[in-house]
Amino acid sequence: MKKSSLAVSSVLLALAATLVPASAHAGNPSVVVTSEGDCLEFGEIAQITVDQARELVPSRYKVREAEGTPGKVNVYMGDYSCAGISVNGGRAKPTMITMATVEISHRDGVEQPWGTTQPLWWGTNQPALTNAVQRLGAPARHVQATRSITPMANGMLLVHNKYTGSRVDHERVAVVEDISSEPVQNFHTPVGYYTGTKGEIQFVYDMQFRAKEQAANSILVSGRDTDLVHKYGFPITLTSKNTLMTGKWTMRAELKR
Repeated sequence: MKKSSLAVSSVLLALAATLVPASAHAGNPSVVVTSEGDCLEFGEIAQITVDQARELVPSRYKVREAEGTPGKVNVYMGDYSCAGISVNGGRAKPTMITMATVEISHRDGVEQPWGTTQPLWWGTNQPALTNAVQRLGAPARHVQATRSITPMANGMLLVHNKYTGSRVDHERVAVVEDISSEPVQNFHTPVGYYTGTKGEIQFVYDMQFRAKEQAANSILVSGRDTDLVHKYGFPITLTSKNTLMTGKWTMRAELKR
């Protein structure tokens, strides 16, 4: 689970440490390591009040107010799909993920760097990944998900993502640019945190990607009874231009008791 707008959002979850081979963690229930390749991601930003955010985030974390809108907190939502995601060295499988985060400014009273995040939801259609994250004590949601990509005459792509189940039902239709000429960026995310049922989980992404602002024209349509609308502040229909990201990354999540 990226950097200004979306890029900061799917930066999600982090632990600034050197990643070791995923297979080394196959028997350790306190660590999840993924290898995620040939991925395409984009998403939206909504805003909720600071009071709403405080109800969603444990008191040990202080949410970061959005620049230019005092009293509001950005909710970063990202949908992405990868040709293959492996879990703890297992076989890579085509996988789709949906997620949302807020930025936090302090943890236990200590100021945190920009981009430090707290996930609000996280869902995937790969059961092995869902189960691994749930074993850490995080409420990962299993969803049904489909994606279609249709080339357009002008060189653009029409992408249609659909997620159903676990109260995050939504569809996204996006027209995206070809960003293969954009420079490759390498990025270590800052530490992100989630306090689960077994203790605090810390996450990090080690990323290699291409990105371009406003390269995706996206229409997001959420189910009327979903948590996206009632819990996280998204309107039923949201049209936006947002960051497009393609690439590969490795995620490490570790339970710190």
